[in-house]
Amino acid sequence: MNLKVESITVKLGSSEILKNVTIEAKKGDFIALLGPNGSGKSTLLRTIFGMLKPLKGVVFFDGKQHEMGYLPQESAETNLKAIEVVLLGRTPYLGRIKIPKERDYEVALKSMKEVGIENLANRKFSELSGGEKQKVLLARLFAQEPKILLLDEPTAHLDISSQLEIMSIIKDLSRERIAIVAMHDINLAISFANRIFMIRDGKVLYTGAPKEVITEDSIKEIFGVEVTVRRQGQVYVIPKIRGSKKGRKVHVICGGGSGRDLIYLLNSQGYSISAGVLNALDSDWETMSEIGGEIVDAPPFSQISDEAYQRNIEIIKQADAVVLTNLSIGKGNFKNLLCAKFASENGKLIVVDKTEFKERNFVGEEANKLYSEILKKSIVVKSEEEVLDALRKLLCR
Repeated sequence: MNLKVESITVKLGSSEILKNVTIEAKKGDFIALLGPNGSGKSTLLRTIFGMLKPLKGVVFFDGKQHEMGYLPQESAETNLKAIEVVLLGRTPYLGRIKIPKERDYEVALKSMKEVGIENLANRKFSELSGGEKQKVLLARLFAQEPKILLLDEPTAHLDISSQLEIMSIIKDLSRERIAIVAMHDINLAISFANRIFMIRDGKVLYTGAPKEVITEDSIKEIFGVEVTVRRQGQVYVIPKIRGSKKGRKVHVICGGGSGRDLIYLLNSQGYSISAGVLNALDSDWETMSEIGGEIVDAPPFSQISDEAYQRNIEIIKQADAVVLTNLSIGKGNFKNLLCAKFASENGKLIVVDKTEFKERNFVGEEANKLYSEILKKSIVVKSEEEVLDALRKLLCR
C-alpha cells in the first residue's frame, strides 16, 4: 500500500495554494501535517481525496477513490441518531436505492465498537458532547473501510483528555492503513505521529521523523515563533519565556491547576515566581508561561525524571520560600512530594492543605507517610490568601 503525491500545484481563484508538492506514504504511516493557518494543509488533504483537481501533478494510489476516507474540519449539526450518521459512511457501497443492507449495519456497528461508542447508537447526534461527536464522525470514517485516512484538525475544540483519546483511537486503527492528519498542536503531533510534514505557504519544507524535523529553527521558519525544543526521552516544544525580574523568590510546587490562583496572587504582590516540576502544557505551566516565571518542566504526559527532580531541588535551594499547593499526587508527580520534603527540612516550606490528603493521594501509604512528615516541619495554611501572611512571617525570620 503506497501513496505518492507528485509535483502537484493547486490554484484556487487567482492564488496558488499548493506549489509543486511531492510527498510519499506507506502502510502504517501516521503522518502529521503541521503548519499555520492558510499554509495549505486542508487543501492538500482535499486534493489527495479528489475533492480538488490539481492544476498540474498527480496523485497515485493503488486503489480507487472510495478507499480513502476524509474527515473535514467542521461538521454540520443534525438530529440524526449516531448510528444513522455512521451509516452515511457506507454511502459509496450502497446501490441505486441507497438503502443500507444488513452488511452495512454490521460494519457501522463494528466501527462504533472500535471507537468505544456502541452505547451511543440510538442517541441524537446533536445531543452529544464534543468528544462524543468526534468519535461518531471517526466511526463514520472507519465505516467507509478506507485504506487511507485523511483527517483535518480532528481534535479541534476538544479538551486535552478528549484530544488524547481521539488521537489514540486514530493511531490504533491506522496501523493497517495510512493516516494523514492536519494539526496545529506540535506536541500532540510529536506524541502520536511517526512522520511529520511541515508546510508553509503551500510548500512542504520539512519531512521526516519528529526527532529529525522538530527543531527550534524549523519551527521558527514554519510558524514564525521562538521556542525551546527539549529532548528528554522524547522531543517536546515550549515557548521561550522571558525571565522574571521581581522581588523575593517564591517557588511553587503545583500542577493540574492547583497553583493557578496562587501564582496570580503572588505575581500581583511583586514576588519573583518559579514553579515545577510541571509537565509542559499543564494548566499551571500555561499560567507560569503567561506571567513569565521560571519553570522546571518535563515532557507532556510523562513521569518526573531524575534530571527534572534535581533541577527542581536546585531551584528550591535558591528560593527564599517554597509553597506546596493542594495538588493531587500520583506516580507521575510523586517526586514533587520529595522536593517538598527537601524544602520543609530547610525551613522554607508553606503547605496549602485545603482538602484531606487521602482524597488527593493516588499513590498509597508511602505518600501518606511522607506528607505527614512534611506537615510537621512546615507552615500549614488552608487557603491561597493565607499564604501571603505566612510568607511575610517566613521571610522576616
